[in-house]
Amino acid sequence: MSLNRIGPMRAYRCLVALKGGHHNVNGTPVDFKNFSHQLRIFIGERDAQVFLERLRERFDNLPNFYFDYTVSNGKLSSVFWADEISKLNYKAFGDVLAFDATYNTNRYKMVFVPFTGVDHHFQCVTFGAGLISTESIESYVWLLKAFLKAHGTQPILVLSDQDPSMLQAVPMVFTESRHRLCMWHIMKKLPSKVSLIC
Repeated sequence: MSLNRIGPMRAYRCLVALKGGHHNVNGTPVDFKNFSHQLRIFIGERDAQVFLERLRERFDNLPNFYFDYTVSNGKLSSVFWADEISKLNYKAFGDVLAFDATYNTNRYKMVFVPFTGVDHHFQCVTFGAGLISTESIESYVWLLKAFLKAHGTQPILVLSDQDPSMLQAVPMVFTESRHRLCMWHIMKKLPSKVSLIC
């Protein structure tokens, strides 16, 4: 059902048409819905494995695709990936790298970290992306090293938020880069800080 992106009801109707009637199909529409739900729950426990298999397929079939990951206690703890377009974007526009892990953790309890920049049309471009299980110094160091391994060169300038782990990890990996805080994050927090003073 999911390979062709059709739902359980359409799958049931297709099977009825193929088999020549409802009486030739083992199961009801409700059975198909229940099976679809149970399958999603089953795959939910294997999501990391399915995700890594998809990344391996891309690595095998797409030129210049890069990914790396770590596993801790049998669970996916960090992953980074960059496709050919991301690498071309970084090569052309990678003087300034911005990354931000302010996205809320998702149902997998992992933090999404996009690596972005700006092209000559002032449009955001992606240089790669990662998922980390904790916002620790070690996680960010691993992620930045994976980024560096994928792209081969350090950016001139790195923009990030005020996360203490990021502040320590960036100079550990990007030794030749300047690190600055993103003005948007500063301005967002400024009103709450100023109101405390006044």
